[in-house]
Amino acid sequence: MSYRVLKVEDLKNIEAYNWFKTFENPCFSFNVKMDVTKVLEYSHKTKTSFFINVLYLITKGCSLVEEMRIRLSGEEIRLYEEINPAFTVMTNKGIFANARAKWNDDYKEFYYATHTLIEEVKRGEHLDKEYNTNDYSYYYMTCIPWLSMEGMTHPLPSKDLESLSVPRICWDKYREENGKIVFLLNITVNHMFVDGEPCSRAFNEIKKLFDNCEDYLR
Repeated sequence: MSYRVLKVEDLKNIEAYNWFKTFENPCFSFNVKMDVTKVLEYSHKTKTSFFINVLYLITKGCSLVEEMRIRLSGEEIRLYEEINPAFTVMTNKGIFANARAKWNDDYKEFYYATHTLIEEVKRGEHLDKEYNTNDYSYYYMTCIPWLSMEGMTHPLPSKDLESLSVPRICWDKYREENGKIVFLLNITVNHMFVDGEPCSRAFNEIKKLFDNCEDYLR
């Protein structure tokens, strides 16, 4: 883990940090419909996993926004150089299990390692039974592929500012609308570190990656 410890005065919005730190739950979320037509087409063309491709692009897009890489750990405010995706996997027993992948900007290496991890978790190997650990260098991510949604919320631990500093991300079942393939993307963030502008910037970065996926998924 590579990170830089920030002082409170290093934060862009000190007033927001001090105010929302007093909240039991300082989180807010946006639900945005995203065009994933090109990602789905590319996944079909290359016979690769749409889920892993989306996982890669969302992780990369979020991490382009500095505020999305800030975490609270104990008394430290940490700005991580890289953030890893932690996500849920449906096992062969029909229950969800947690998987923690290692981020790698090299798409092919990320794809191979993540595909291997998913298959192991499906078989019940290397199960992570803990939902939260003291390592917060992650995005907590999940997918609901059975249902098209208009919005969603995450279960959030009360008064646990360390865990609450980790963005939660979810997307739903893709579907066709007006000739495009879309899904709903939810990103939930901690207002201590992320306000509306950087959260919006994360969505816009992800959109750019979705629209130009062939430049990155290779």
